Amino acid sequence: MTATDPQSAAVQLHDWFESILRLTEESLFSIAPEGPHRDAVVLDTLRRNARILSQAELDYEGKLYGPLCFFLAAACRRLGTSLAAGHWRAAMNNVIDLQNRLVSARDESHDVGLDIGSPAVVFKREFDEAIQQSGLAGGASYLGKDDRAVALGLAINWGMRLLIAYALECSRSDGSDRKDLAWVRSLVKPLLTASG
Repeated sequence: MTATDPQSAAVQLHDWFESILRLTEESLFSIAPEGPHRDAVVLDTLRRNARILSQAELDYEGKLYGPLCFFLAAACRRLGTSLAAGHWRAAMNNVIDLQNRLVSARDESHDVGLDIGSPAVVFKREFDEAIQQSGLAGGASYLGKDDRAVALGLAINWGMRLLIAYALECSRSDGSDRKDLAWVRSLVKPLLTASG
């Protein structure tokens, strides 16, 4: 598998996220024993990071990396779901496809005076709306319990895509060997170049 192999990148993203799940489970969520108290800790983490993310503007320094990771970990725990390599591959493909579409539509959007935004902006809008519909950010949701769970699932979907697009757009890179936002960027950027 080469550096531009989407399946290899998806497997690496899956392994990376599994380590984030393990870390949050063993440290953050484990302040309370399994059961209702731990469920409350997970829900508090989910709500806190949903609020942070929905109120934040996109930056190019990577400030949303932590809240996005904590949100995704807590949301997966809350729904009792996991993210397989196929989910990460679909997210990468979606980001790359949207990037290519927006590049080809840039002149036309300028000609009609519409700023569609970058992929991170587009995915952030969808993520924010899913957060709003889930009722996690403090606003009113008119959805029932099952539909709010669906909205949370959509927030996971958009959050994965936002994380990848955000990594590609952030200028922060420290060149370390840490698997952080700069690492996500270095993993996915060659795929963007190879597809364009």
